[in-house]
Formats: sequence, structure tokens, C-alpha cells
Amino acid sequence: MNAEGKKPLARRADGTQSRAVNVVAFVVCLVIAVSAWLYVMQTESPEYEETFTRVAVEIENASRLSQTNSLSVIGGWNAEVEVKVKGKKSDIVKYTAEDLFASVDVGSITSSGVHALDVSVRLPDRLSFVSCYPSSIQVEVDYVETKTVRVEPKIVSASYGTERELGDPVASPAEITVSGPSAVLETVASARVSLSLGELTGSVVAVDTVTLVDAEGEPVENPYLTLSSGSVSVTVPVYEKKTVPLKVDYKYGYFNNLYCRVTIEPASVTLKGERSALDAVDYILLDTLDEKQITSDITRSIAISVPKKTTLVDDVTSATVTVENINTSQKTVTVTDIKKIGSGYELVTKELPILLRGPATVMEKIEAKDVTVTVDLTKLTGTGDSEIRVEANVTVASSFVYELGTYYVNVKKN
Repeated sequence: MNAEGKKPLARRADGTQSRAVNVVAFVVCLVIAVSAWLYVMQTESPEYEETFTRVAVEIENASRLSQTNSLSVIGGWNAEVEVKVKGKKSDIVKYTAEDLFASVDVGSITSSGVHALDVSVRLPDRLSFVSCYPSSIQVEVDYVETKTVRVEPKIVSASYGTERELGDPVASPAEITVSGPSAVLETVASARVSLSLGELTGSVVAVDTVTLVDAEGEPVENPYLTLSSGSVSVTVPVYEKKTVPLKVDYKYGYFNNLYCRVTIEPASVTLKGERSALDAVDYILLDTLDEKQITSDITRSIAISVPKKTTLVDDVTSATVTVENINTSQKTVTVTDIKKIGSGYELVTKELPILLRGPATVMEKIEAKDVTVTVDLTKLTGTGDSEIRVEANVTVASSFVYELGTYYVNVKKN
């Protein structure tokens, strides 16, 4: 026995164990060799080929086509080809179809129609060109024209609550000019602006790009369409409502709750407008009543003048104003002492009846001596014997009493 107490393995006399070891070593070496060969063939062999699909074909010299012959590309601008290349796999795997450049040159085209053009391919370094399919593409061109179309704003989404409402969006500019190939231009109906506005608490101005659409609202796509403005500004008004009273004012202040009852129907109206416009309105003034021209109780229809940048919610365009005189009476006094301011004229009118209104208790004591009639002659220019009609100024000693109507006297040159 050896030091560990184990017997050594007995070696077979026929050498079988040795041959098995040799076979295993051979197989391992063979696998390594084949793997190395495959690696070299796949990564380092210059004969490796790969086909790139969907390689976009660029249009070259389109600007020359437009400037020289007033032509533009209609079809063929979105063509794609398959390109087969050759090289080391370790180089080829670095690239995709987007790294290959395929193009056709339209610079020599001089007429409209369909033209077959050869495809030219440029490759990255260390790659060799094998083939291109198809080797040519058809490019259609047409004459360039110009068209003006309206801008149509479209609100895709917006949140503004039940107490508000959206007004019609207004685009600026309202129209844009589009230039491009005639056949494509014919299909363009308008320029659409789609707006996603989010939550709105007031009017908003949004700027967004325009999309050309046909009569059915479908996008019209062509890279050779040129727009005078690629984006527009859109004002979207947000309207709110506000109820305000209707009022009348008084020219002299004689009407008050003691001596006059004024009713307005309707008493109030509801306005719609932007918040800034509504905030500036506390009431609507229908009219300023001239107490001296209201000789009796009246009922009058007065048009409602809507404040700027607002509209009426209801179909109400006028209000009825009723004036009732209370606790007052009328009295006529005749004034004979008519006073003149200025000279050169004499009074033809010697006496003037004046109709007065005032509180009933005061009117009982009013006499002609309490009324002063004055005529201003300083600005008269009449000559000869012809009479001139001049408006007279009437004042009453009592501040609660006033004349009704307008009064005139006749004068003539001395």
C-alpha cells in the first residue's frame, strides 16, 4: 500500500485508456479549429454580404428643379430600395439602413410628368456596393402654383367647467399661402390647427403648427409644399355670465323716491363676455331722463345698449321704463317781467305762461314773482324788422319746483 493506504490503479495491458484520452483531445482541438474558422469567415472575411431593406431614397436638386423650371415633385419622394453590400461582418454589423444613402437627381428634369431616374448609392467606409433593387424609381413632377387657404382652428380638448363656455377660436393670420405642385395643391382645402388646451379659467392665446387637409379633413402630405406660415396664433375666448341691473339717470335730479316712481321691466339682464369685460360692468344705464320734458306720466321703450365686448344671454333688446309722478302737482303762472341780457333788441313777447311742477304743498304758495325769465341777446346778429325767436332761461325761487317744457320769446332789432 502507498502512504495513503490506497492501491494504484492497474493499467490495462491493451492501452485502452491512453487511446480514449487521445480521442478526446482530438475532438476538442477540432471544435476549436472549426470555431476559429467560422469566426474568421463571419467577421474577417471580406466576402460577407448583407441586404439592407427599406433604405429611403432622397431627392436631390429639388430646389434647382423649382428655381429653373418652376417644377416640383409630386410622387416618388417617399420611395425605398433594398441595398446589398459586401465587407467584413465586423464592419457591416455596425450599420443600419439609416446609415446608407440612396438618392435620385431631379435637377435635369425640364417638363412635368413621370420620369424614371437611376438610384445612386453611397456607403459608409469599408463597405462595398453589390446591388440595389430596384435600380431606378419613377418620380412624378408638376408645375408649381400658389393658393390661399383659410386657417381652421379645432379644439381637440379643453376643460372649463359648467359656469363657462368657449367662444369661437380666432386664428391670426386667418389665411395662409401655400405653394407647391399643382396636382397636390388642388387637394388642399384648408389649414387646420389642432389645440389641446387643458384646464381654462379665462381666455387664452395658443400658438401651434398647421396641418394642410383636404375637403374630407384628411392630411395632405408632400414635403415640397411650402407654407407662408408654419404656425399660427389662435385666440380662444372663454365666456362667463353676469347679471346686472338696468338703471336710468336724471338730468337735473328732481326725480326721487318722494316725488316719482320709476319702474324698469326687466329690472336686470344677464351678460355674457370675457371676465375682464364683465368685471368692468356694474349696471347698464338705459337713458338720462330730462325731468323738464316729462309733462305727465309716461311709459317708454328704451333699447338696451350692450357694453363693449359683451352680449345679452336672453333675447331681450329693450326695456320698458315707466315714470309716475307722485305727491306733486302742476301749476301755470304768467311772467310779465322778462329780463334782457345785452342791448340792441327789444322784446316783442310781453308775457310768458310757464307750467311748473313741484311738491303739492309747495305749489300752493308759488306765484309769478317766484319765477324769473331771462333772455340772452349778446349773441344775436339779426337786422331789420324781422322777429327773432330766442330760447328763454327759467329759474324758480324754490329748489323743489321746476318748469316743464322749453320756452321761447320773440325779439327784434331796435
